[in-house]
Amino acid sequence: MLNKLRLFGAFQFILFLASFCFGQTENQNINFKKNNWFISSAYGVQISGIKSEDFVQSNVSPAFTLGIGKWISPEIALQIGYKGFYFHTIADDDKHNYNYIYGDVLFNLNSMVDMIIKKNRKWNFIFHPGGGYFYNRYYNRPNICANLGFLNSFSYKNDLNIFIDVSAIVAWDIYQGNEDILPSCSIGIIHSIK
Repeated sequence: MLNKLRLFGAFQFILFLASFCFGQTENQNINFKKNNWFISSAYGVQISGIKSEDFVQSNVSPAFTLGIGKWISPEIALQIGYKGFYFHTIADDDKHNYNYIYGDVLFNLNSMVDMIIKKNRKWNFIFHPGGGYFYNRYYNRPNICANLGFLNSFSYKNDLNIFIDVSAIVAWDIYQGNEDILPSCSIGIIHSIK
């Protein structure tokens, strides 16, 4: 199980290095410009927990996200989103259906660096912390959760970006009575509305 975690970490590191190298070779501005609205959608996988025993096939479930936001500068955006629909746990074989409505602040780390070195690129590395309302329908209770993640975004066309997002919902007592985390990895698209 620990080997799977290490393999996942190695894959993310290789992906980060490859995308960093790709971003360094390009010198073309992408579509994150001031006052741009955008919509995003992604699909991926999630698991309930980050301990070695959580990395089993029966604990993997789909993750779906949908969001809308606005870049208030090339460096910072605000976004509201939805994430769902269910997750598995190692404690039982049931689907734990949930809905998560959240708000994020997106920090385009490349643009923050580019303000200093005056360089534009087709790749962006974005940190997005936030929080929101989590309702576990299986548990029949609401919760307030944090949302943390890193997003690698690549410019595909003028108004379309492809991204890979590694994020997690973090809170107390989502499903097991103590600190809980629902990490996920998804791939999706961002469409800018000018």
